Amino acid sequence: MTIAPAAGAELLPAVALWHGLTPRERTITGHVLEGLATKQIARRMELSAHTVHDHFKSIYRKTGVQAREELLARLLG
Repeated sequence: MTIAPAAGAELLPAVALWHGLTPRERTITGHVLEGLATKQIARRMELSAHTVHDHFKSIYRKTGVQAREELLARLLG
C-alpha cells in the first residue's frame, strides 16, 4: 500500500463543494488543472474569453486567491 497526497483533479469535487463553485466554474477550474489557457478554455466551452475571465474572477473570490497560479497551488497542494 502506498499513501500519497491526492492530486488536484481528485480534490476538485471537494474543493468545488467547499467553496460553492458552480458547475461551470468547476469545469473551468478543471481546464486550468489541464493547463489550458483562457482562450483555449473559451473555445472548448464555446464562450467568449471575457466570459471565462468573469468566471475566473468569481472563482478567485470564492477560493480566496488572487491569480491562476495561486489557484493551482491550492488545488495541487
